[in-house]
Amino acid sequence: MIKRLKALYPSLITDEERQGKGPYYWFTTSDNQLIGILENEIKEKEHELLDLLLTPYHGAYPPVTEREQAWYDWIFEGTNFISAAPKEYRFIYFSLSDALSDPNDFREAIYGMYSYKPVILFSSQKHGVIIEEERPDEDDTITFFEMIEVFTSDFFIDVHFFIGPYLRDLKRAHDYHHWMDEQFHHIQHFNTKPVMTYISSVPYLMSVIKDQTAIQFLIEAVLKSTVKDEELLRTIQTFLEANSNASLAAKEMYMHRNSLQYRIDKFVEKTEVDVKQFEGAVAVYLILLLKRQIDLA
Repeated sequence: MIKRLKALYPSLITDEERQGKGPYYWFTTSDNQLIGILENEIKEKEHELLDLLLTPYHGAYPPVTEREQAWYDWIFEGTNFISAAPKEYRFIYFSLSDALSDPNDFREAIYGMYSYKPVILFSSQKHGVIIEEERPDEDDTITFFEMIEVFTSDFFIDVHFFIGPYLRDLKRAHDYHHWMDEQFHHIQHFNTKPVMTYISSVPYLMSVIKDQTAIQFLIEAVLKSTVKDEELLRTIQTFLEANSNASLAAKEMYMHRNSLQYRIDKFVEKTEVDVKQFEGAVAVYLILLLKRQIDLA
């Protein structure tokens, strides 16, 4: 059926191709596949016929608050730059094993994990993003594994999370969203962990990222404000290549061990990546090698 409809309506796209495009009319087929057709391609009588052949679908759980609508317009459509910019924000993507029977209950479950109501946007029936506009206090740290237990026991669905970095530049939020959403889809093909951070995803993404813009986003996401501090980055690379042995690395760099430790602490503070832990060390080292390769190109 979809092939025949595609012949009649060239603009037809599936849910996987959606990426916030519009304006489309959305329908579900008899096998529950979501498809969209540009509004200007459907005449009034044809619309009535399509309503009989397909099930009209009025969006993937549309925004329910003005703030959600503002974020939706900006990161999905790239229009209406969001006002009242937060000091920091973070995208947390989720993927559900099944479509929700009641998205409001799902929202309430997520709200229960926070001291405020975060923005929740759905890109499809089974995918979406939580936008944190406040960094939680240490006592209110969100445990995503607890979220997974709630969804498994209360909703009987499996959930996967992809946690992005804290960001400040709201003007680039539209680009950040599309980059992170694309990477989330990449890692889902070969990752079984229910919770992945942008740091833990680095080894997976290294084999699939080819686009130069995407590579630059990944480097900046990991290194943050240290991305141009060549002396600091050289220190970190030397430390990692010395098997994280501070004494050996200090000797190789002809500096006091305390000076080296100060630089390591400075890097950890600025990037929020603990290079003394295996996961952080692997991610940063791979990113440093990737950055060197680009700089020499």
